[in-house]
Amino acid sequence: MSECIIARPINGITINGLEYILDDFGEVKRFNNEDEAVQFLKQNDLSEKEIESLKFIEVY
Repeated sequence: MSECIIARPINGITINGLEYILDDFGEVKRFNNEDEAVQFLKQNDLSEKEIESLKFIEVY
């Protein structure tokens, strides 16, 4: 079963690589699906525009 992680380019520059949302233990936070990830972001007060700028990556 696949999960979803959230990433964005470091400093907003696409050639820099990605940084990820982390959990309380400093590990990459995993979500059951993209909808759950988006809900998490909305609950943490990210705007639609901010959410649109993020990458949602399916992981196995």
